[in-house]
Amino acid sequence: MNVKIVPLVFVVLLACCAPDKRELLQGSWKIDSVYSFYNGFGYTRTDTEEEPLQHYQPDGRLRMTREAEFRFFFYEMPASDTLVHRSLDKKMLSKYQVVKLDQEHMVLRKEMQPVFPGKGQVRYELKYFSRIKE
Repeated sequence: MNVKIVPLVFVVLLACCAPDKRELLQGSWKIDSVYSFYNGFGYTRTDTEEEPLQHYQPDGRLRMTREAEFRFFFYEMPASDTLVHRSLDKKMLSKYQVVKLDQEHMVLRKEMQPVFPGKGQVRYELKYFSRIKE
């Protein structure tokens, strides 16, 4: 076998065996904590019992539940590192960068608008999720 072909075969085999991000996303998730960053200052919030559970369904629907209440949205993954939440009329609600997604954990980063006017500001939020066993 040609030595130049071995790395190519390895990459193809790895791509075939890697789980699809959309399939990994499907299921139920709860928010463990939320980290907010703004111009060098960060804060982690762990009081997340008020945050809704997120249930990603195979048909592209997102069901958010909080106790007996629930709402439906749509979701899509236009790229393996991007998650978009849409309203029922398909308007974009949120766009996230998928920082981590595996069988047990998910981390989503959302860029936020600065509170004050001016250039060079950085504001984002990181949401840390754990999968709920159903």
